[in-house]
Amino acid sequence: MMPSLTTFFPLLRWLRTYRRADGAADLLAGAITAVLLVPQAMAYAVVAGLPPEVGLYASVLPALAYALFGTSAYVGVGPVAVNALMVTSALAMASHGDPDLRIANAQALAAISALTLLALGALRGGAFMTFLSRPVLDGFTSGAALMIVLTQLPTLLGIANHSGPLLHEVLLALLAVWHAPASVNWTTVAVGLTCLSLLFLGKRPLGTLLGHLPLSTLQATLIGRLTPLVVLAAATLAFSAGGLSTYGVAAVGEIPTGLPMPSLGFVSKANWIDLLAPGMLIALITYVSSVSIAQGMASRRREHIDTDQELLALSAANAAAAFGGALPVAASFSRSALNFSTGARTPLAGVVSALLVASTALWLTGLFHDLPKAALAALIVAAVAPLIDLAGFRRTLAYSRSDGLTFASTFVAVLLMGVERGLLLGALLALATYVWRSGRPHMAVLGRLPGSEHFRNVNRYAVETWPHLLLLRIDESLYFANVSRVEQYILEALAARPEVTDLVLVGSSINHIDSSGLAVLENLVPALVEAGVQTHLAEFKGTVLDQLQRGRLLKLLAPGQVFLSTQKAVSALAESAAEPVSI
Repeated sequence: MMPSLTTFFPLLRWLRTYRRADGAADLLAGAITAVLLVPQAMAYAVVAGLPPEVGLYASVLPALAYALFGTSAYVGVGPVAVNALMVTSALAMASHGDPDLRIANAQALAAISALTLLALGALRGGAFMTFLSRPVLDGFTSGAALMIVLTQLPTLLGIANHSGPLLHEVLLALLAVWHAPASVNWTTVAVGLTCLSLLFLGKRPLGTLLGHLPLSTLQATLIGRLTPLVVLAAATLAFSAGGLSTYGVAAVGEIPTGLPMPSLGFVSKANWIDLLAPGMLIALITYVSSVSIAQGMASRRREHIDTDQELLALSAANAAAAFGGALPVAASFSRSALNFSTGARTPLAGVVSALLVASTALWLTGLFHDLPKAALAALIVAAVAPLIDLAGFRRTLAYSRSDGLTFASTFVAVLLMGVERGLLLGALLALATYVWRSGRPHMAVLGRLPGSEHFRNVNRYAVETWPHLLLLRIDESLYFANVSRVEQYILEALAARPEVTDLVLVGSSINHIDSSGLAVLENLVPALVEAGVQTHLAEFKGTVLDQLQRGRLLKLLAPGQVFLSTQKAVSALAESAAEPVSI
């Protein structure tokens, strides 16, 4: 059966049941989110090493495209901090200092991301969101956030000797400033620190104060969210009224009015070969982070997110960014949370935000001419600082040392090697950790709890065993990395009990046996028969038994049996022959 039109365009489902009350809620949510989006979008374009207006462009067509194809009513799509840092890292390698080439290359990154996401969607690759482990993602995000903070230090200090984003590069630049303090513009420092203090004040102390006032949760949220705009407006007024330009304070300056016409002109200019790998990595991070945000919001309203459809929606959004002269886009947690908290009902809230940002780009860019760059840098630092999740690292380390090591290694690698290499290193380390864990599976000799049909580890419980019967449970699928260790454990367990004549392998935790595992078992079973031990299987899943039917193991097992449960194996092999022994 062919998919319906609403499958490809979920917005049509919302429109069929759209009510006037929905319109009022979407207008309010969209307008409030646009207030936050305008300064954020400009700031993240600056992080990416692009003109501020590019951030506005990235908030119009991509948001409209997502509203048409996306399945979340709350997700706000546009420029985000981590993607912006990945863009600036990629452009540093591919643009060679040419500002025009930087924009074309940013568009190419968006196009590569769009094609990658589209290919995953065509392959129904929604499950790929689990490719990167949580410690890798958290370590990567924390490292990238700290890198963004480091890149803003020169702007906050008002110094000209900008460094690269890597930790050692920033430390060398700060060391140079230490030896030449005259290069610091202290007026710029005062502006930046004042804005930064006010922005942080608007988060916790102001939030605490608002909580004691007779305000609704929505009203308190709105006041808190307006803080960045108020701070930037105050900084702009101070620059104009105080003549801060005479003190060497830099401002954003002229921002072109209007929106660019959609164009494919970047295709012939971009350095595609150098951008291919970064663009694909940006696509992966875009999808994983965006779907995580969408699912988190949906779960709070018991709604459903189609992960494969989200691939198509994010692909369309990035294609729109490429054609619209912008950088790659993704879902923003802060803007999505604001959409959610202010009562957005449908994706039309995103349409409202996009139209208001478009209006700003068409008629209101002059308002940002006197905005101090230090104030914009302060906004960036305040926005990304919460992404440095040290508390999350402590929790991860307390729960699992190996996961904590993966988190820390990814974090450090991002700072020392860059975002792409740091992410790849983290992913490889997570994969190596998985192989190491599964290559050392937990295995246990089982006994029966007296008076029951439950079987537990003999080292943990007081259980019954039988002299000639060995029950052995393997708590991992069998594959090339662990099957030799499993074989060694079986042989050692049998050597410790020479009176055993029947071995029962309990496979309740085995989900798969690869060809290496099958080959070892097919060699082991006949060898055990020669040693006077008959092998049996119990509690193997039907899918695993179906798999074994295609090999020789079940034939070699005879006259050994396959039992539905461990209790049935004990009833057939032990209870009629000998009394159990309690241990």
